[in-house]
Amino acid sequence: MFRCLKDTFRFRPYALQILRQPLPSKAKTMSRLASYIAATALLLFVLPPALAASGLSAAIEAALDQDPRRALAETQQLRAAGYRRQADAWLGGDPSASLLYRSDALTSDRGLEEYEAALSLPLRLPGQRDAQRALAESIAGQSAVDARRLRWQVAGEVLERLWNLRAAIEDEVLSDHQQAAAQALVDGVKRRVSAGELARADLLMARQAALRREVEHQQAESRQAAAQADWEAYTGLREAPEPPPQTRPLENLAEDHPLLEQRRRRLAEAQARRDALRRERTTAPELTLYARRDRGSSTEAYDNALAAEIRLPIGGSRAMAPQRAESEAALAQARVALAETRRQLELQAVASRQTLDRLQKAQSLAQAQNAVASERLQMSQRAFELGEIDLYLLLEARSEAVTAERQLRRLSLAYARAVSHHNHLLGEIPQ
Repeated sequence: MFRCLKDTFRFRPYALQILRQPLPSKAKTMSRLASYIAATALLLFVLPPALAASGLSAAIEAALDQDPRRALAETQQLRAAGYRRQADAWLGGDPSASLLYRSDALTSDRGLEEYEAALSLPLRLPGQRDAQRALAESIAGQSAVDARRLRWQVAGEVLERLWNLRAAIEDEVLSDHQQAAAQALVDGVKRRVSAGELARADLLMARQAALRREVEHQQAESRQAAAQADWEAYTGLREAPEPPPQTRPLENLAEDHPLLEQRRRRLAEAQARRDALRRERTTAPELTLYARRDRGSSTEAYDNALAAEIRLPIGGSRAMAPQRAESEAALAQARVALAETRRQLELQAVASRQTLDRLQKAQSLAQAQNAVASERLQMSQRAFELGEIDLYLLLEARSEAVTAERQLRRLSLAYARAVSHHNHLLGEIPQ
């Protein structure tokens, strides 16, 4: 494909050369008219080299590499790892150890000694580990969802800049063609003025028209340079790919829309956090193991003993009431956010369909206007060469034809751009 584009670009200077040829003093032949039409089509429908990159997916990936938000997706894995470690722990908290030594050496000094070592183990309540593991899994799933949502968002920014660049390039190509045609008219009028067929005022009028086209061409070049700079700054690429091929507009909102998937994951996390808090207590049950060695006096032998103690907290629901209420409120907010996001996307889709309908109707009307303006220009060109009309009427017909052609090109591009935007809005990620 790229070789074909390269071979086609090779003919662009020849097309400009055809358009810049001076008009003859006699009526143009049909072959010359066909040459002009072919050159115009070549200039209008062939993409310049600035739109020949490896692909849209590579451009999106390049933009993602420069986006600082990409690192945020990795933090979800770190969060999930922390909750997973907590869920995998068998104890409900950190264990503690204590040592006790008791003696009457500073009082009665009968030889009383007591040694005691204790190990306290906080225990988990039934179902607590499963609830925390579910919370960890819900957080872990957000990493891929957040990465997909970011890719969808960056793809929208890339498409916006790509279509801006495409529009600027086509405006520049069209302006270049119109400037070449205006200069060709100046050369033809100059020859006829030299032959005494036209007045010098006609030459000045043709030069004014050519200067207007030159100004328009410079403005188009400036817009193209600005669009190119914006593209390079966002993606880091010099070349841009072709826009996605025009397809039919999507009808329905994708169920796996990146925004909806992200909201669903947030809802799942809020629900898992609520369930985990329901099983939490301010104080965990505690199992304490004792080892004791003691004697009553120096004449007695040491006694050894082992003991176990379990401590169960009573109540605690009031102490956890604020945290549980906050978790319920967060769950309700997550449900509302999901419903609101879906509603906003559906409303935007309705507005997007209306824009598509409006552009489609305007494009049909512009095609009819362009056909009439082109036919009038051909007739005016022939009549001018035969001396039946003056240069003013020819320039008027040319101006209307230029306006109609530019309007048709812009509407065609606007419709393709609107379809791309509509499909992206409904959840499509261009590849």
